[in-house]
Amino acid sequence: MKTFEKEDPRLEGIGWVPDSGPCSGVYVLARGRVLIDAGNMMGLVDHLEEMAPLDSLAHILLTHTHFDHVGGMAEIYQRTAPDVFVHAVAREYARLLRSPFPEFFQALEDAGKIHRVHDGQEIEGTGLKALHAPGHTAGDLCFYHEEAQALFSGDAVLPFRLRFSAILSKPDDLCGGRLQDKVKSLRRLLGLPVKHLFPGHGEPVLHTGANQIKIALVTLYQTLYENPPEKAWLLMAQDLADIGQPEEAAECLKKARALAPASQDVARVSELLGLSA
Repeated sequence: MKTFEKEDPRLEGIGWVPDSGPCSGVYVLARGRVLIDAGNMMGLVDHLEEMAPLDSLAHILLTHTHFDHVGGMAEIYQRTAPDVFVHAVAREYARLLRSPFPEFFQALEDAGKIHRVHDGQEIEGTGLKALHAPGHTAGDLCFYHEEAQALFSGDAVLPFRLRFSAILSKPDDLCGGRLQDKVKSLRRLLGLPVKHLFPGHGEPVLHTGANQIKIALVTLYQTLYENPPEKAWLLMAQDLADIGQPEEAAECLKKARALAPASQDVARVSELLGLSA
């Protein structure tokens, strides 16, 4: 299990079990008391016990209920019974689709182990705030640690260098995923001071996590608005100006100007933002 306190002392007590194959990564917090997602890997318990005895585990926080993020719960519950925190919408889609293993989820609910999380809720004893970030699914959650400026993003934001990142994070319409919701969620996350990004797939991005959110958003704009080609950069410039990053907004305007030197839209947005392209 990889730990991160040497990179930033505020990350002490956080461990990462890497993803492999059809499986998300798993994050261990509070020295083994909290998991974010449970992956779908064999031998997860052995990894977890590198940090602490399994009976220390009190909470599993789910970013969403796709099987690659929850399958490992079956192994955990053979040994111990932590509480599970999930967005109410995600729980409903798991029930409607009868996936993943709905009888298992129902048994947990009957035992009072499922806790529905709402946007902005502080998860007691973790230092984490739950942020509803629909788009990939309707019930996606991110978990933000304000003190460490760390975002556990699930599949809402994946590293841009990750192979197949676009496929892994695309909206799942069976679970209520929508591109326009994803845009709104990324714009919201853009406004957070994020130093460290801990994604559901791929390597954690330390110190430059905010850049991954910017790249994810402009890439999504490019998908939605292929023509005119400068539109994605103009939208990004407006978003960055809105959160008080004029220098980066100006860089986006320059990219828009390079794509469309004679564009009146570039001139209009530049004037509106009080920036030169």
